[in-house]
Amino acid sequence: MKTRYAVLCTLTALNGIWLSKKMAVTGIMMMVILVVVMILQLKRNSLLIILLLPLFFFYSNLYDHWNTSKISPEQKDFRGIIHSIPEIDGKNLSFQYRTFGETTIVRYKMNSESEKKSFIKKLKFNMSCTITGILKEPETKSSFYGMDYREYLHSQKIFWTLEPSDFKIENCSTRNDYDVASSIKSWRSNSIKTLEKYFSPNTSGLMNALLFGYRKGIETDTLESYQRLGLTHLLAVSGFNVGIISFFLYFLFVRLGIVKEAVYLLIAAILPIYVILTGGESSIVRAGFMGMLFFLFIIFGKKLDSVVILSFVCITMLFVNPFFAFDLGFQLSFLMTFILMTSISLLQYKSFLVLLITTSFMCSFFSFPIIIYNFYEFSLWSIPLNILYIPLVSFVLFPVSVLVFLSIVLLTVSVGIITYPVEFLFVHAAAFLNLFKGLYGSVLLGKPSMYIVFLYFASLIYLFYKWERNERLQIKNLLPFLIVIIIQCISPYISPAAYVSFINVGQGDSILIELPFRKGVYLIDTGGSFSFEQEEWEKPNETFDVTKKNVIPFLKARGIKKLDGLILSHGDMDHAGGALVLLEKFPIDYLLMPNNKPNELEKEIQSKAKHAGIQIQYLNSGIQWERDGSKFYVLHPSHKQLSSNNQSVILWTKIYHTSILFTGDIEEEGEKETLLKYISIKADILKVAHHGSKTSSTASFIEKVSPEFGVISVGKNNIYGHPNDEVLQRLLQKKVKLYRTDLNGDIIFKINKNGINVLTAK
Repeated sequence: MKTRYAVLCTLTALNGIWLSKKMAVTGIMMMVILVVVMILQLKRNSLLIILLLPLFFFYSNLYDHWNTSKISPEQKDFRGIIHSIPEIDGKNLSFQYRTFGETTIVRYKMNSESEKKSFIKKLKFNMSCTITGILKEPETKSSFYGMDYREYLHSQKIFWTLEPSDFKIENCSTRNDYDVASSIKSWRSNSIKTLEKYFSPNTSGLMNALLFGYRKGIETDTLESYQRLGLTHLLAVSGFNVGIISFFLYFLFVRLGIVKEAVYLLIAAILPIYVILTGGESSIVRAGFMGMLFFLFIIFGKKLDSVVILSFVCITMLFVNPFFAFDLGFQLSFLMTFILMTSISLLQYKSFLVLLITTSFMCSFFSFPIIIYNFYEFSLWSIPLNILYIPLVSFVLFPVSVLVFLSIVLLTVSVGIITYPVEFLFVHAAAFLNLFKGLYGSVLLGKPSMYIVFLYFASLIYLFYKWERNERLQIKNLLPFLIVIIIQCISPYISPAAYVSFINVGQGDSILIELPFRKGVYLIDTGGSFSFEQEEWEKPNETFDVTKKNVIPFLKARGIKKLDGLILSHGDMDHAGGALVLLEKFPIDYLLMPNNKPNELEKEIQSKAKHAGIQIQYLNSGIQWERDGSKFYVLHPSHKQLSSNNQSVILWTKIYHTSILFTGDIEEEGEKETLLKYISIKADILKVAHHGSKTSSTASFIEKVSPEFGVISVGKNNIYGHPNDEVLQRLLQKKVKLYRTDLNGDIIFKINKNGINVLTAK
């Protein structure tokens, strides 16, 4: 098969799968272009290629239909096998559990330190365990820009999480009936534990990532550095590792006197074992599969274009599991390999340094649309750091990890000798990256629409086509790519729509206001994570911070680089708890706070803002401002000293013909005072006060405001019983269209001159 036909086959298969899950204008546009290109060639093969699109479209739908659970939701008693390395974080234990022919995720909260120690010591991969518990569906996506955990598990044929009501280590026993794959996985699990035993968590985590494809031990800061600086691919076991292993095996077998044909066959047989040993992620499956085919073709004396092999492997993997098409590792692995294969003429006869710079440049540019789509920003340090870290990881950290592991297995007594230099090497390699993470150099563009992604790839194909044809890179050929970046950057500034987004921060508030033409960006409250007193053994490795996990990614996804104002309704943790983090992460022009006696958190926020040179404005009833036709009026607090909740800022905003009333945690006393002062208060959208508490949203207040829409920002299954049933009834009686972050996830009101459009994450 010709190379271009192989590539077109892959593209049509991918497009068919993508359209089956996400029918969109961009996908249809791409489909039309593919069909036109193939028809214009007037070749018989073109018709066969076109047929792959409906074939994979219907196959993907059929696969999705088949991909369902056979376990009854009422099932309570289970007997199965631990199918992954058990992970313990604080008092939380989790692992994959194979039962009734399916895999589930077990999540168990340990009750004591002694129980934790027992699980750490005795619980292992592939043990047989009896569990009594309740099956629950995994959480679905509750943020526009967050991961859909249910969909992710669904793609791995996992449909339930199992929460044990009774689980003891005594109910688990070691199995003796291992199959080959289980034996390999058990050896992998033990090897990972061995490295964790002798080295610090971060060093062992990095070595385990390089050797076994297991990243979960790496510290959050280090993993974040690799991600933000565009170096994540270096932690993925892939083609380079397969090449090194193949070379080592070839050298070993030839030295043992085995004939070459038998050597090739042995390597092809060993590679599947290596794929299992390294975790079986899409990148290593791709590399291992291609390696096997390469050696088999040599044995049978066949020659086949490498791009054709790559396309065959891609289509085969998509046939095995169409959901691979949406896996980030799969996308980057195949795309980077394809780029390097098709650009071989640009890489020939280059010195090592020029080759390194060229490949880093090519991989960084072609991965740009995927990185921006998933992470919203791109580091300018990516290319120089790739030039530095590709040889460092490939020729230093990876070989050192292999030698260290072999030393531990074969010469245990040498471990003490090598520990310090190995720790020194890995710690300083990670610390060096952390320095760059803090330096200016990230380009924040936000999440591009699919048609922008399509334009990025079209402009990059044009760039590399011209580069290969002219045999040199000309700056003028970068112009289409730069134009697409400009289009993405200016899009918010030419859009007449305003957006009011209620970010799902659990039991708290965080509301983002984007004015028309991006004339102003305001964030009301930040959310905040509550910390409860815990014993040392209960504390997780990383404390969950809702501002870091939800609010900041939301701002980045929207392409927001600066806040014109951070408005804190009051100083309670669930409203202002994330302000300290936000002051570090985002440029802010003004901090606006209620003019009252500050609590300790508010004092700390004010101090940090002053130190950062941020202007602070204190809000009282009567303060107002206008931004390009959009109006803001502060209705509360007054100068009276009330409770913390009743000191909340009440802000009335008008954008075009739509009015919104933001009420913080105001209670009945504050509502009455506001109604006395502003007797004609009305709003189209009401942020229901205090998460729907019974102490707020009195009948008289709802009657006066008379909203069309109401939004309750509230945590799922919260301990306070919010929202209150009486409040819900009052709102429903007034025919208020009600949205809740616990039920709807993120809620966005898109406001135009002609009205309101409501979007929800769920």
